[in-house]
Amino acid sequence: MTLTATEPPRATPAVRGTHHKFMLLPPIPHHVRWFELGPLSLALELRVLIDKDGKPKEKSISLHIYGNDRTTEYVRFDCFDRFPHYHYILNASQTNVVWGYDPDANGSMVDWSFAAIRNRFPSFLRRAGEAELADKVEREGLDNAAIDSVQHAIDTWEQSVPTEDSLKEANEWYVQWKAKHPQFNTAEGQEFLSFID
Repeated sequence: MTLTATEPPRATPAVRGTHHKFMLLPPIPHHVRWFELGPLSLALELRVLIDKDGKPKEKSISLHIYGNDRTTEYVRFDCFDRFPHYHYILNASQTNVVWGYDPDANGSMVDWSFAAIRNRFPSFLRRAGEAELADKVEREGLDNAAIDSVQHAIDTWEQSVPTEDSLKEANEWYVQWKAKHPQFNTAEGQEFLSFID
């Protein structure tokens, strides 16, 4: 079957709990918008995938879930069009476990991610090895008005094409990270970059 230009690209095959022995490429600090959710903080990022020629190929939302001090990330939702997935970040071992997301069965990953944050997030924290923080979230709850604000920010985001300078900055960030973490892997021909308007 040939895809027409109006059909969205199909997702790549989902992975099932693949353990990666490296830490994730962090967001560029001044390229995120922060939201306080109560006992957690959320960093909203617009990420960019580039093609082998360095041109923007795909943009999509990443939701980074941190503690209140904004230094330790526990869970990440990468709501990409071609390879949507999420990570449990295992800080004790400096590794992560990635799970693929099936948009055909489950719909928009952005919507699914917010439902997970609102309704099941202590389970995500426990899978990331953070039982004490999960207990705290269960006791205190999350700020639903703040979660609404994140959703509103996404809905009203002007997703313009990144500037050449922004892509250069993001590429340099990626290169520096990979130099420090040579085991960091990417899909052939694609590099995960960060950008926000």
